[in-house]
Amino acid sequence: MKRTCLALTLLAGILPGLVRAQASVISQVAGDAAATDKFHFGLKAGFSCGRLKGLEGVERRGGANFGLQATVALSPRLSLVPEVAFVSPKGATAVPFVTTGDPALDPFFTDPARSALELGYVDVPVQVRWRLGRFHVGAGGYAGFLVSAREKFRAERPDGEDLLFQRDVKDRFRRADFGLLLEASWTITKPRRGAGLVFHVRWQEGLADVLEDYSGPLDDLSGGKVRTSGVQVFLTFPFVR
Repeated sequence: MKRTCLALTLLAGILPGLVRAQASVISQVAGDAAATDKFHFGLKAGFSCGRLKGLEGVERRGGANFGLQATVALSPRLSLVPEVAFVSPKGATAVPFVTTGDPALDPFFTDPARSALELGYVDVPVQVRWRLGRFHVGAGGYAGFLVSAREKFRAERPDGEDLLFQRDVKDRFRRADFGLLLEASWTITKPRRGAGLVFHVRWQEGLADVLEDYSGPLDDLSGGKVRTSGVQVFLTFPFVR
């Protein structure tokens, strides 16, 4: 919890400047084609925290979330918003440890607090968004495509040496995820060409069973289907000069 609060604090402090700088560079390259009254692109950057529903005893996993977003005005208040999140971390922490294959090393990795199942996805959300002044609400769905899946276990020897044991478990997870999303957002800065710096809070609920043929520490924790679920907090900044 302390790590999550620290990450959100750092996000609030440094992210607006970073996103604004990157958006400005792209805007200068793309020119007016990057933003009109009816269509504009934007950068998305923030933090996500999720869990794997269906697993008992594991904890939530958080991480950075980054991507691109487009807004297509369908009417003065209604917009279609497709998106690509190139970095969309999911998974779980406090994963039970089994063995490294070396009995001499195994005792160092027994602390579940330093373990994680890291699932990396590219998510493609699409939502319909309704505008009420500077406040927006949206709903839609997403498809996720698995690009990596690793178990990681960290430890520290008595002499201070850090140890890391990891293994690739991508073959044990399905390649696709999909689900629903709900979002609320607030335009922080005065909109230009219908766009501005926007703060978003999003809830995503997976509908697919992401576990395929898993044989590992989570065997005894899964009582059925395993689905992703999480909350995202992020900023978007349009390519407007």
